[in-house]
Amino acid sequence: MFRYFYPRLSQSKDLLPAIRARLVAAAAHHSLPIDLSLDLLPIVEDGLFGYELLPSRETHTYLTIGSDDGGAPVLCRSLYCAAAPSALRLATVNGRILSASELQAWHGIQRRVTHFRDWGAAAEAAWAEVMALFPATPRRSIEVHDDLQQKLDDGLAMAHSHLRPWDPFIDFCGVPGEAQYGFALTGCDGQHGQLAARQPGRWTLRWESPEGKLSEEWAAVSPAFDAAGAWACAAIPAGEDGIPAALLAPAGPSTASRQPR
Repeated sequence: MFRYFYPRLSQSKDLLPAIRARLVAAAAHHSLPIDLSLDLLPIVEDGLFGYELLPSRETHTYLTIGSDDGGAPVLCRSLYCAAAPSALRLATVNGRILSASELQAWHGIQRRVTHFRDWGAAAEAAWAEVMALFPATPRRSIEVHDDLQQKLDDGLAMAHSHLRPWDPFIDFCGVPGEAQYGFALTGCDGQHGQLAARQPGRWTLRWESPEGKLSEEWAAVSPAFDAAGAWACAAIPAGEDGIPAALLAPAGPSTASRQPR
């Protein structure tokens, strides 16, 4: 059963950088294959708000780290089944033949949600899941490039300063480059608006309420949303040639393999 839950703008500006800080700290204890990179996509889905870890390789398993609607740290492991008609498919569970509806559910999306007492444990579990999904060698320590995510932090904080009296709900669809399309903002009494980064190096904010319309535009603290590469990749030791650019392209196309929300 799907639950509808959207964070407040005040929550998102505080929680997203806090999650990344825990992931960065935990990354020191783990490694990545030299041809794998990861992006972080803010997402609100099925009662969970946080980041989806999007790998540069095709996969049927996706990880999301975030908080549930009660604020507890969780890690969600989603398996998107895409077996060919001729492939072996699940028919029974513990000797019981599954009904048609149960088969459809099993061959659709399977989710496993784990709750944690603190964010450090959730971040460690997230990296451990990544290592289990992608065990290939050779491996290197993890290098993080957080500039693009910090730009979003700045945009959310500035938008909140303008909309503090309303503190609207914000929706993150988990789409690569979503800032350019715009994040939908919704108030409790019919107010609505959008936060977008459609011009290079500039944020735009639109808000409509019974009190009137608000339109703001400001320069991003950091450069424009055109940074290449992914959020995390295998570190390149000094003196070695770089990994081919094609292997470190921003992860994104693989989202096409998932079912739409």
